[in-house]
Amino acid sequence: MIGKDIEILKKLPTFSPILEKASIVKSVETVYPSMTYTAHASIVSGTYPQKHGVITNEVFTPLVKNAPWYERRDQNKAQILPELANENGYKVFINSWPTLIGADVDYVVQRAGIHYPKEEQEFEIRKNSNDVLTQEMWDYCAEAWTLPNYYSTDKFSALASKYVINRYQPEVILMHMTLPDHYRHSYGVFSEKLVDAYKYLDDMLAIVVDELKAQGVYEQTTFVFCSDHGQLDIDMSINPNKLLIENGLLSLDENGDIVDWKAYIQSSAISAHVYLKDKNDKELEEKVYRLLNENRELLHIEHIFTREQVKETYHLDGDFTFVLEAKDGASFGFNLQADYQNPIMNNDYRVSRGTHGHIPSKGEQPCLILSGPGIIPRKEISVAKVVDIAPTCAAILGFKMNEADGRILRELLID
Repeated sequence: MIGKDIEILKKLPTFSPILEKASIVKSVETVYPSMTYTAHASIVSGTYPQKHGVITNEVFTPLVKNAPWYERRDQNKAQILPELANENGYKVFINSWPTLIGADVDYVVQRAGIHYPKEEQEFEIRKNSNDVLTQEMWDYCAEAWTLPNYYSTDKFSALASKYVINRYQPEVILMHMTLPDHYRHSYGVFSEKLVDAYKYLDDMLAIVVDELKAQGVYEQTTFVFCSDHGQLDIDMSINPNKLLIENGLLSLDENGDIVDWKAYIQSSAISAHVYLKDKNDKELEEKVYRLLNENRELLHIEHIFTREQVKETYHLDGDFTFVLEAKDGASFGFNLQADYQNPIMNNDYRVSRGTHGHIPSKGEQPCLILSGPGIIPRKEISVAKVVDIAPTCAAILGFKMNEADGRILRELLID
């Protein structure tokens, strides 16, 4: 959801009454890289990646073809809003929020990520949710799985919220929806199809709102609509690891699997992390930097950042040695056997028509909408940061997040 999407939401039957009295931030600076799991970890903790440690979507595991994602709560090293809310006496429901498997709250329903095949999703959902996911609840939500992917997961999330609100009356709900992001990946940042995606999202919100009204708590509910990142359109994907393979720094078998490596470039879509097997080998570090720098045009590299530079400028830190930022129109691919330059493919988010992972200042920016009790009606501010969301929500709930890097957006809150 970017700032320009607000005009679409204003015309939809469920969103429009909420937006009528909302305060809005049209431009919210995300984190670097602007990846889903990195940003979601920052949204719930109010901290930057150097503190929470979720530095992209997939955990760096070079010898594993399908790397695990940062799914688990214990991979986020920071305090998080839902657990602090629980400690402060609130009943909390986490519904399909990335990075929070195993969070210590009352109710957790954690759907499978997009990287799981459809036939594995039920097993993953049951494994990663807590006792609130009874057979009765699963049956209640079962109609969702008759729909196409993304439609199905958003319908599951909406029905799960309806069920839990009806049965348990949670006071804090975190809920993640995906269809607009999927449409931007598939059709581009400004595709007219986004209207259809938001119409569907409005229908899903209506499922939740109708239950809030049935329980008599709609008028007492504060809504916070936020987004993790913007997106950029691309027209090519780049395989930077081909350069490492040709220079003896990365070895593959006949199936394209890594059998040995001295250096490896992990895609975060429009950016990438460069890892060295021996981080203390200065000669190797200089060789890799020289190769990358001499082949900037071939690899469509806009920036080569050192670890120290991204830590100082973007609050990003990890075991990588360099971070690459692609030029406009390019994204770093994941297929090690591909050529240097390749067409886009909508079967993977990193190299689809619209993607992300870029420097936060680039492209269209996410937005933030707050509406309901505790919020000053119809106020607008121009900018904020994604790390401001959690401490602001904590202030609405009446407690502080002392470890957060962000600030409380007090100018939007009623004293």
